[in-house]
Amino acid sequence: MKDLKKFLIRLQTFKLRQIQRKVAVGPYGQKEVTCYDLRHETHYDEAAVFENKLRLLSEMAALDLLPLNYKQLQLFLEQTKTIEKRFVKFWVNFHNHTFDYGLEYPPGYLYLINLPRLFVIHNLQPGIDTIEIREEFVDDLSESVKLRESMLASLIRQVKSLLPEKEEQELPIEEPAPARTVSASPHFVDGVTEKLYEILKGYFTSEDQQPLLSLLQENRIVSSPLLFHGNGNQLADAFKQLYEANLIVGCLKGELEAWIASNFAYVYRKQQRTLPPNYLAAIISSNAKPCQSPILDVRKQPDGTYTVIPVVRTQKNYTIQ
Repeated sequence: MKDLKKFLIRLQTFKLRQIQRKVAVGPYGQKEVTCYDLRHETHYDEAAVFENKLRLLSEMAALDLLPLNYKQLQLFLEQTKTIEKRFVKFWVNFHNHTFDYGLEYPPGYLYLINLPRLFVIHNLQPGIDTIEIREEFVDDLSESVKLRESMLASLIRQVKSLLPEKEEQELPIEEPAPARTVSASPHFVDGVTEKLYEILKGYFTSEDQQPLLSLLQENRIVSSPLLFHGNGNQLADAFKQLYEANLIVGCLKGELEAWIASNFAYVYRKQQRTLPPNYLAAIISSNAKPCQSPILDVRKQPDGTYTVIPVVRTQKNYTIQ
Protein backbone atom coordinates (compact mmCIF):
# COMPACT_ATOMS: atom_id res chain seq x y z
CA MET A 1 0.00 0.00 0.00
CA LYS A 2 3.01 2.27 -0.22
CA ASP A 3 2.02 3.80 -3.56
CA LEU A 4 -1.57 4.38 -2.41
CA LYS A 5 -0.28 6.16 0.68
CA LYS A 6 2.13 8.28 -1.39
CA PHE A 7 -0.63 9.23 -3.81
CA LEU A 8 -3.11 10.30 -1.12
CA ILE A 9 -0.45 12.31 0.71
CA ARG A 10 0.80 14.04 -2.45
CA LEU A 11 -2.77 14.76 -3.47
CA GLN A 12 -3.20 16.84 -0.33
CA THR A 13 0.24 18.46 -0.24
CA PHE A 14 1.05 21.79 -1.86
CA LYS A 15 4.69 22.83 -2.24
CA LEU A 16 4.85 26.59 -2.57
CA ARG A 17 7.78 28.43 -4.07
CA GLN A 18 8.92 32.00 -3.62
CA ILE A 19 9.86 33.95 -6.73
CA GLN A 20 10.91 37.50 -7.51
CA ARG A 21 8.71 39.51 -9.85
CA LYS A 22 8.71 43.03 -11.17
CA VAL A 23 5.39 44.82 -10.72
CA ALA A 24 4.20 48.19 -11.88
CA VAL A 25 4.29 51.13 -9.48
CA GLY A 26 2.44 54.21 -10.62
CA PRO A 27 2.22 55.08 -14.31
CA TYR A 28 5.88 54.42 -15.16
CA GLY A 29 7.70 52.86 -12.22
CA GLN A 30 8.52 49.25 -11.31
CA LYS A 31 9.63 47.42 -8.21
CA GLU A 32 10.72 43.88 -7.42
CA VAL A 33 8.60 41.92 -4.97
CA THR A 34 8.61 38.42 -3.50
CA CYS A 35 5.56 36.33 -4.45
CA TYR A 36 4.28 32.84 -3.83
CA ASP A 37 4.28 30.58 -6.89
CA LEU A 38 2.51 27.27 -7.63
CA ARG A 39 2.67 27.07 -11.40
CA HIS A 40 4.93 24.00 -11.14
CA GLU A 41 1.99 22.07 -9.65
CA THR A 42 -0.50 22.72 -12.42
CA HIS A 43 -1.16 21.04 -15.76
CA TYR A 44 0.50 23.61 -18.02
CA ASP A 45 3.11 22.45 -20.52
CA GLU A 46 6.01 23.69 -18.43
CA ALA A 47 4.55 21.96 -15.38
CA ALA A 48 3.58 18.69 -17.05
CA VAL A 49 6.09 16.80 -14.90
CA PHE A 50 3.89 17.26 -11.83
CA GLU A 51 0.80 16.03 -13.65
CA ASN A 52 2.65 13.02 -15.04
CA LYS A 53 4.06 12.11 -11.63
CA LEU A 54 0.66 12.41 -10.01
CA ARG A 55 -0.93 10.28 -12.73
CA LEU A 56 1.78 7.62 -12.30
CA LEU A 57 1.19 7.56 -8.55
CA SER A 58 -2.53 7.18 -9.21
CA GLU A 59 -1.94 4.21 -11.50
CA MET A 60 0.38 2.56 -8.98
CA ALA A 61 -2.16 3.23 -6.22
CA ALA A 62 -4.81 1.43 -8.29
CA LEU A 63 -2.52 -1.61 -8.45
CA ASP A 64 -2.25 -1.56 -4.65
CA LEU A 65 -6.02 -1.86 -4.44
CA LEU A 66 -6.36 -4.90 -6.71
CA PRO A 67 -5.91 -7.54 -3.95
CA LEU A 68 -8.52 -5.96 -1.66
CA ASN A 69 -11.85 -7.63 -1.11
CA TYR A 70 -15.30 -6.04 -1.40
CA LYS A 71 -15.48 -4.71 2.18
CA GLN A 72 -11.96 -3.28 2.03
CA LEU A 73 -12.71 -1.47 -1.22
CA GLN A 74 -15.91 -0.06 0.28
CA LEU A 75 -13.92 1.15 3.28
CA PHE A 76 -11.44 2.86 0.98
CA LEU A 77 -14.27 4.63 -0.87
CA GLU A 78 -15.65 5.84 2.46
CA GLN A 79 -12.25 7.24 3.39
CA THR A 80 -11.95 9.13 0.10
CA LYS A 81 -15.12 11.03 0.98
CA THR A 82 -13.10 12.89 3.62
CA ILE A 83 -10.71 14.12 0.95
CA GLU A 84 -13.58 15.04 -1.37
CA LYS A 85 -15.14 17.09 1.45
CA ARG A 86 -11.86 18.97 1.86
CA PHE A 87 -11.95 19.92 -1.81
CA VAL A 88 -15.57 21.04 -1.49
CA LYS A 89 -14.67 23.21 1.53
CA PHE A 90 -11.78 24.67 -0.42
CA TRP A 91 -14.08 25.79 -3.25
CA VAL A 92 -16.60 27.34 -0.84
CA ASN A 93 -13.80 29.28 0.88
CA PHE A 94 -12.28 30.15 -2.49
CA HIS A 95 -15.51 31.68 -3.80
CA ASN A 96 -16.20 33.42 -0.49
CA HIS A 97 -12.92 35.30 -0.82
CA THR A 98 -12.84 36.13 -4.52
CA PHE A 99 -11.54 39.62 -5.19
CA ASP A 100 -12.73 41.74 -8.08
CA TYR A 101 -10.51 42.34 -11.07
CA GLY A 102 -7.60 44.66 -10.29
CA LEU A 103 -7.88 44.44 -6.50
CA GLU A 104 -4.88 43.21 -4.54
CA TYR A 105 -5.02 40.01 -2.50
CA PRO A 106 -4.07 40.45 1.16
CA PRO A 107 -0.88 38.74 2.43
CA GLY A 108 -2.99 36.51 4.69
CA TYR A 109 -5.18 35.29 1.82
CA LEU A 110 -4.20 31.61 2.23
CA TYR A 111 -5.35 31.77 5.85
CA LEU A 112 -8.60 33.48 4.83
CA ILE A 113 -9.46 30.45 2.70
CA ASN A 114 -8.20 28.08 5.46
CA LEU A 115 -5.77 26.38 3.09
CA PRO A 116 -3.31 25.34 5.87
CA ARG A 117 -6.17 23.72 7.82
CA LEU A 118 -7.42 21.74 4.84
CA PHE A 119 -4.12 20.60 3.33
CA VAL A 120 -0.40 20.24 4.00
CA ILE A 121 1.33 23.42 2.81
CA HIS A 122 5.10 23.48 2.43
CA ASN A 123 7.11 26.72 2.52
CA LEU A 124 4.24 28.88 3.78
CA GLN A 125 5.68 31.72 5.83
CA PRO A 126 3.21 32.62 8.62
CA GLY A 127 3.19 36.15 9.91
CA ILE A 128 5.28 37.48 7.02
CA ASP A 129 3.39 40.13 5.05
CA THR A 130 6.22 40.91 2.63
CA ILE A 131 5.38 37.90 0.41
CA GLU A 132 2.68 38.95 -2.02
CA ILE A 133 -0.29 36.95 -3.28
CA ARG A 134 -0.74 37.69 -6.97
CA GLU A 135 -3.80 37.00 -9.11
CA GLU A 136 -1.79 34.53 -11.20
CA PHE A 137 -0.93 32.50 -8.09
CA VAL A 138 -4.60 32.31 -7.05
CA ASP A 139 -5.52 31.05 -10.51
CA ASP A 140 -2.71 28.47 -10.44
CA LEU A 141 -3.93 27.32 -7.02
CA SER A 142 -7.44 26.74 -8.36
CA GLU A 143 -6.06 24.87 -11.39
CA SER A 144 -3.88 22.71 -9.16
CA VAL A 145 -6.91 21.77 -7.06
CA LYS A 146 -8.91 20.93 -10.19
CA LEU A 147 -6.09 18.65 -11.35
CA ARG A 148 -5.94 16.87 -7.99
CA GLU A 149 -9.72 16.44 -7.95
CA SER A 150 -9.67 14.88 -11.39
CA MET A 151 -6.93 12.43 -10.35
CA LEU A 152 -8.88 11.39 -7.26
CA ALA A 153 -12.09 11.01 -9.27
CA SER A 154 -10.26 8.80 -11.78
CA LEU A 155 -8.99 6.52 -9.01
CA ILE A 156 -12.45 6.32 -7.45
CA ARG A 157 -13.92 5.28 -10.81
CA GLN A 158 -11.29 2.53 -11.10
CA VAL A 159 -12.10 1.28 -7.59
CA LYS A 160 -15.82 1.20 -8.33
CA SER A 161 -15.13 -0.84 -11.45
CA LEU A 162 -13.48 -3.46 -9.21
CA LEU A 163 -16.58 -3.89 -7.06
CA PRO A 164 -18.52 -7.04 -7.96
CA GLU A 165 -22.10 -6.74 -9.11
CA LYS A 166 -24.60 -7.41 -6.35
CA GLU A 167 -26.14 -10.83 -6.76
CA GLU A 168 -29.88 -11.09 -6.78
CA GLN A 169 -31.02 -12.74 -3.57
CA GLU A 170 -34.75 -12.74 -4.14
CA LEU A 171 -36.75 -15.31 -6.03
CA PRO A 172 -37.68 -14.19 -9.50
CA ILE A 173 -41.05 -12.51 -9.62
CA GLU A 174 -42.97 -10.85 -12.34
CA GLU A 175 -41.61 -7.35 -12.54
CA PRO A 176 -43.39 -4.33 -13.94
CA ALA A 177 -42.04 -2.72 -17.05
CA PRO A 178 -38.97 -0.63 -16.20
CA ALA A 179 -39.59 3.06 -15.75
CA ARG A 180 -38.58 5.21 -18.65
CA THR A 181 -35.30 7.01 -18.05
CA VAL A 182 -35.81 10.75 -18.09
CA SER A 183 -32.80 12.95 -18.67
CA ALA A 184 -33.01 15.95 -16.38
CA SER A 185 -31.72 19.12 -17.98
CA PRO A 186 -32.46 22.80 -17.42
CA HIS A 187 -35.45 24.37 -19.13
CA PHE A 188 -35.93 28.12 -19.21
CA VAL A 189 -39.36 29.61 -18.64
CA ASP A 190 -40.95 31.59 -21.46
CA GLY A 191 -39.08 34.74 -22.39
CA VAL A 192 -35.91 33.98 -20.40
CA THR A 193 -33.93 32.25 -23.14
CA GLU A 194 -33.91 35.29 -25.41
CA LYS A 195 -32.93 37.69 -22.60
CA LEU A 196 -30.20 35.36 -21.34
CA TYR A 197 -28.77 34.88 -24.82
CA GLU A 198 -28.60 38.65 -25.43
CA ILE A 199 -26.63 39.03 -22.20
CA LEU A 200 -24.32 36.06 -22.72
CA LYS A 201 -23.50 36.33 -26.41
CA GLY A 202 -21.01 39.15 -25.93
CA TYR A 203 -18.90 36.82 -23.78
CA PHE A 204 -18.59 34.23 -26.58
CA THR A 205 -16.90 34.33 -29.97
CA SER A 206 -19.08 34.61 -33.06
CA GLU A 207 -18.38 30.92 -33.78
CA ASP A 208 -19.81 29.90 -30.41
CA GLN A 209 -22.86 32.16 -30.43
CA GLN A 210 -25.13 30.01 -32.62
CA PRO A 211 -24.31 26.79 -30.68
CA LEU A 212 -24.99 28.76 -27.50
CA LEU A 213 -28.44 29.78 -28.75
CA SER A 214 -29.22 26.20 -29.80
CA LEU A 215 -28.11 24.92 -26.41
CA LEU A 216 -30.30 27.40 -24.54
CA GLN A 217 -33.34 27.00 -26.80
CA GLU A 218 -33.30 23.30 -27.63
CA ASN A 219 -30.71 21.85 -25.23
CA ARG A 220 -28.74 20.80 -28.29
CA ILE A 221 -25.57 19.37 -26.74
CA VAL A 222 -22.36 20.89 -28.06
CA SER A 223 -19.48 18.86 -29.48
CA SER A 224 -16.94 20.74 -27.35
CA PRO A 225 -17.38 23.15 -24.44
CA LEU A 226 -18.40 26.69 -25.35
CA LEU A 227 -15.74 29.15 -24.16
CA PHE A 228 -17.00 31.90 -21.87
CA HIS A 229 -14.64 34.89 -22.00
CA GLY A 230 -15.07 35.97 -18.42
CA ASN A 231 -14.59 34.56 -14.94
CA GLY A 232 -16.03 31.11 -14.26
CA ASN A 233 -17.83 32.34 -11.15
CA GLN A 234 -19.70 34.93 -13.23
CA LEU A 235 -21.21 32.27 -15.47
CA ALA A 236 -22.09 30.04 -12.52
CA ASP A 237 -23.63 32.98 -10.65
CA ALA A 238 -25.82 33.82 -13.66
CA PHE A 239 -27.33 30.34 -13.75
CA LYS A 240 -27.69 30.30 -9.95
CA GLN A 241 -29.71 33.53 -9.98
CA LEU A 242 -32.00 32.15 -12.68
CA TYR A 243 -32.47 28.85 -10.83
CA GLU A 244 -33.28 30.46 -7.49
CA ALA A 245 -35.87 32.72 -9.14
CA ASN A 246 -37.49 29.61 -10.69
CA LEU A 247 -36.63 30.85 -14.16
CA ILE A 248 -34.83 27.53 -14.70
CA VAL A 249 -36.97 24.45 -14.10
CA GLY A 250 -36.86 20.74 -14.84
CA CYS A 251 -33.70 19.80 -12.95
CA LEU A 252 -32.03 19.73 -9.56
CA LYS A 253 -29.10 21.98 -8.72
CA GLY A 254 -26.68 19.07 -9.05
CA GLU A 255 -28.03 18.31 -12.51
CA LEU A 256 -27.70 21.96 -13.49
CA GLU A 257 -24.07 21.90 -12.31
CA ALA A 258 -23.37 18.77 -14.38
CA TRP A 259 -25.02 20.41 -17.42
CA ILE A 260 -22.85 23.52 -17.08
CA ALA A 261 -19.69 21.43 -16.57
CA SER A 262 -20.42 19.45 -19.75
CA ASN A 263 -21.25 22.37 -22.00
CA PHE A 264 -19.12 25.29 -20.86
CA ALA A 265 -15.55 26.26 -20.09
CA TYR A 266 -14.01 29.67 -19.57
CA VAL A 267 -10.88 31.47 -20.71
CA TYR A 268 -8.26 32.97 -18.43
CA ARG A 269 -4.72 34.06 -19.34
CA LYS A 270 -5.39 32.75 -22.85
CA GLN A 271 -5.91 29.26 -21.44
CA GLN A 272 -9.09 27.19 -21.43
CA ARG A 273 -10.32 26.46 -17.92
CA THR A 274 -12.75 23.72 -16.93
CA LEU A 275 -15.76 24.13 -14.65
CA PRO A 276 -15.68 20.97 -12.49
CA PRO A 277 -18.78 20.02 -10.45
CA ASN A 278 -17.27 20.89 -7.05
CA TYR A 279 -16.24 24.32 -8.32
CA LEU A 280 -19.80 24.91 -9.50
CA ALA A 281 -21.45 23.36 -6.43
CA ALA A 282 -19.55 25.75 -4.17
CA ILE A 283 -21.35 28.60 -5.96
CA ILE A 284 -24.73 27.16 -6.95
CA SER A 285 -25.50 24.71 -4.13
CA SER A 286 -23.92 26.56 -1.21
CA ASN A 287 -24.36 29.82 0.63
CA ALA A 288 -21.11 31.22 -0.74
CA LYS A 289 -20.80 34.99 -0.94
CA PRO A 290 -22.53 36.36 -4.06
CA CYS A 291 -20.36 37.08 -7.09
CA GLN A 292 -18.84 40.55 -6.78
CA SER A 293 -18.87 41.12 -10.54
CA PRO A 294 -22.14 39.61 -11.82
CA ILE A 295 -23.01 39.82 -15.48
CA LEU A 296 -26.76 39.86 -14.90
CA ASP A 297 -29.26 40.68 -12.19
CA VAL A 298 -32.55 38.90 -11.61
CA ARG A 299 -35.00 41.39 -10.10
CA LYS A 300 -38.43 40.82 -8.66
CA GLN A 301 -41.14 43.03 -10.08
CA PRO A 302 -44.12 44.53 -8.15
CA ASP A 303 -46.43 41.92 -9.67
CA GLY A 304 -44.27 39.11 -8.28
CA THR A 305 -42.65 38.13 -11.56
CA TYR A 306 -38.92 38.36 -12.28
CA THR A 307 -36.99 40.15 -14.98
CA VAL A 308 -33.41 39.60 -16.14
CA ILE A 309 -31.26 42.64 -16.85
CA PRO A 310 -27.58 42.91 -17.81
CA VAL A 311 -25.05 44.42 -15.43
CA VAL A 312 -22.90 47.01 -17.14
CA ARG A 313 -19.23 46.09 -16.93
CA THR A 314 -17.10 49.08 -15.99
CA GLN A 315 -13.87 47.49 -14.86
CA LYS A 316 -13.15 44.89 -17.51
CA ASN A 317 -14.53 44.45 -20.99
CA TYR A 318 -14.96 40.82 -21.96
CA THR A 319 -16.89 41.47 -25.17
CA ILE A 320 -15.46 39.50 -28.08
CA GLN A 321 -15.23 41.37 -31.34
